[in-house]
Amino acid sequence: MFVHGAFCAAWCWQEAFLPWFARQGYDCWALSLEGHGDSDGHQYLAAISIDDYVSNLSAAVKRIKRTPIMIGHSMGGFVLQQYLTRQRLPAAAFLASVPPTGLASSSLRLLTQAPALLLNLNRYQQGNYNPAQDELRDLLLSADAPANITALLVEKCQLESQRAVMDMTLVNPLGIAAIPPLPALVLGAAEDMLISPQDVVATAERLDVHAEILPHMGHMMMLDTHWERTAERLLQWLEQLPPEVLAASPSHATA
Repeated sequence: MFVHGAFCAAWCWQEAFLPWFARQGYDCWALSLEGHGDSDGHQYLAAISIDDYVSNLSAAVKRIKRTPIMIGHSMGGFVLQQYLTRQRLPAAAFLASVPPTGLASSSLRLLTQAPALLLNLNRYQQGNYNPAQDELRDLLLSADAPANITALLVEKCQLESQRAVMDMTLVNPLGIAAIPPLPALVLGAAEDMLISPQDVVATAERLDVHAEILPHMGHMMMLDTHWERTAERLLQWLEQLPPEVLAASPSHATA
């Protein structure tokens, strides 16, 4: 099950990842969190919390009646971390995940290194700005990202919940709960403007695994020019999971 990040919905996985993993024989799902994509909740999006998104994951698992391996991207990785403090999964993977301490370090880095991007991101979140393709590419993709992908982001990206953004910004370090041990993969992108390698390492440390940083790739690791590298590393990890882990999760079924 693929869990999208902020400003996105299930569509970000449908462009490449879902058909690619289906061809490898995996039964794939991608949900749109509450207030995103075709899900209900757009009228009260601003008030939806990270805990609400965690409840969305629980509801999705009940709906498919199986316990899947989950892959979370960006905010979706942060939501997945909170889910894992309450529920068990066979395994989990994180792509450019918001770290356990939230968005504070990312915001500070953008403030010092790319203040104009941070300002425009905040303006967009307030509904007061429509970014150009070049700006979205600079923020979310590598420099050689195809024009059709940047156009897709311009067309599909939406506002994020104000409450969820605050939940990820005002994280109490003393309230970060432990995650029970499980097989995990933590990947980052070398050219990511939002989630730094240090942020990726923080997520990996919480899960007691090593972080891996993929080169020549921006934040949207499932859509960027070299998205196949992300998919292939995920596939390699899946195929190396112990048989008892794969037995606990549906795979090699019809997508």
